[in-house]
Amino acid sequence: MAKQPDKIDKYNEVSLIARGGMGAVYKAVHPTLNRPVILKKLTLRGQSSFAERFKREARILMDFRHDDIVTVFDHFKQGSSYYIVMEYVEGSSLEELLREHRYLDSLVCAYIVFHSARALAYAHDRGVIHRDIKPANILISREGAIKLADFGIAASADDTDLALTSDGMTLGTPSYMAPEQFENSRNVDAKADIYALGIMTYEMSTGKRPYAGGFTPDLIHAKQKGRYKRPTSFVPVIAKPLLKIIRGAMRSSRKRRYHSVDPIIRQARKVLEPYDQDEVKNLLGALVRGEKDIPAPKPRKRRLRTLLRWLGILAAAGLLLWGVYASTLFQPLVLGATHGRLRIHLEVPGLAGYYAGNPVKAELFADDGKDIPRISLPALIPLGFVSKGETRRYTTLPLMLKSGMYRIKVLYAGQVYWKSFYLPPYSADVQGGIFAETVESIQLPEIESGPVEISFNVYDAVRGKSLNDQSLAYVVTEDGAIPLYRFPEITSGRVWRFIVRSRGYIEQVYSLYLDPRESHLTINAALLPRPAFLRLDSDVPDAEIRINDSRTVDAYADVPDGTYLIHSVAIEPADGQILSVAPGRYRISFERKGEKTVYDINLVSDETASILGKMDNGTLKIVREPRRR
Repeated sequence: MAKQPDKIDKYNEVSLIARGGMGAVYKAVHPTLNRPVILKKLTLRGQSSFAERFKREARILMDFRHDDIVTVFDHFKQGSSYYIVMEYVEGSSLEELLREHRYLDSLVCAYIVFHSARALAYAHDRGVIHRDIKPANILISREGAIKLADFGIAASADDTDLALTSDGMTLGTPSYMAPEQFENSRNVDAKADIYALGIMTYEMSTGKRPYAGGFTPDLIHAKQKGRYKRPTSFVPVIAKPLLKIIRGAMRSSRKRRYHSVDPIIRQARKVLEPYDQDEVKNLLGALVRGEKDIPAPKPRKRRLRTLLRWLGILAAAGLLLWGVYASTLFQPLVLGATHGRLRIHLEVPGLAGYYAGNPVKAELFADDGKDIPRISLPALIPLGFVSKGETRRYTTLPLMLKSGMYRIKVLYAGQVYWKSFYLPPYSADVQGGIFAETVESIQLPEIESGPVEISFNVYDAVRGKSLNDQSLAYVVTEDGAIPLYRFPEITSGRVWRFIVRSRGYIEQVYSLYLDPRESHLTINAALLPRPAFLRLDSDVPDAEIRINDSRTVDAYADVPDGTYLIHSVAIEPADGQILSVAPGRYRISFERKGEKTVYDINLVSDETASILGKMDNGTLKIVREPRRR
């Protein structure tokens, strides 16, 4: 075993916390801050993609400064290893807290959701998608502070190395991943984080995951259908705003899901408003410290809350009136000789604007010929709702700036566009009078489409064996399904529909939009065997029936008219039970009062085998009579 170092770079008092295949985690003391810090180490003998993600996490977090996100102080390379130096959070993860308490009170749950959503809002505003929101990545200090951690697989709007997340690659933790994340992790947007936060809210409120398990067809299918048990079936009393968060964030359809974390923040605030936030924070800290019999915070008096609410409304109205006055009257009249009023309009064309994985982002700079300083630009406001293929339009609120040269930078669909322009001073002679403004319009070009190389990896979803040699992929057109190998060319910039077929298996259909930036698509298709049908009858009422020595069997649901899903089904002793199962060999047994008889059977796809258990001259027997369904 390698000797543990006493010092790493300039960091002293090093102690090992955890070690893994790709590196280790150390606790150390920062030399100037004189406080404990965490050193995450990655050994470069692993895959290069891990090293790149490790470095990217450091780059992202070095620019972040938010109370609800773990602070990164430094990153460096020593020998063949990379290190990230980050804030030490003394406490536990939400995962550990749930393991101990199973589920949390609605007040504590809302507090964690509120601060987690604030952290995500900060990241999303900077074009960063976390992509792995889960309890293990929510750290809670002994004082009750919330810290979002582990941006190792995050996606940033500024990333240029798309190879870190290639087409068809799936990144994340299956139980918390959004349905669209299973198809392609590279192009997911903020709604994937919103979905995961909804899953986490469900788990905190009930102690159960709505979708448990690994990367299985059952889990993916259930998520695509949006089927899960009502949270109140586990815990009857859950705050209504939390139930709204779960419903709005966990919608399987991206279009119907919350568009941002703002509604989550508002709903969580409704639960928290009646309480002193320091008391709620102390309650959470006490849970982390393992204290027992902690008194719950008491709500503040409603009269004070009402007064504060009205004072807030009056203050907001005053600020709004002042803003209107300042931007339309005061600023032009006082600053009109030296300043101009600017508004930005953006037009994003067609499907690329609709499907782009990262949001459109605009930045404004003063063209001073030297440092080119960045200027705070009001947020882009969508102008109405559009359908696929339509141009998306954005605008900003007017901004009063000193007259001169400026530059606009627009990041969109992996591309960067710059535009320089001159902002003239405001003049009362300009048409429009005191409401005159300079509008800079930017019409972004369509991204040129190109050929896309398509490859399929087909395998048996039950047994895992490869089906590549016996499978065919088809392209669906207006003239029908055409084998992919006969199709002239697949190009990006449009939606394609593919069918994967293999003899004896249920076909899979994929409808995919190919982004203009994409040049290769790999589809990993798991095909379910066409089901075989087993009918069980018994003339012996008290006989116990087993299949493969079990009282349950993995069977198909929703057969024959729709979606196929494998789930565990109990074997009923009543007559006439028909089971739809994967083809293959099964052992059927009937047992009664210590007497047992066994029958081995090979079930074939699309055929029905009937099994009858009966008494023959006092002996328990099994009779098979096969017939085609």
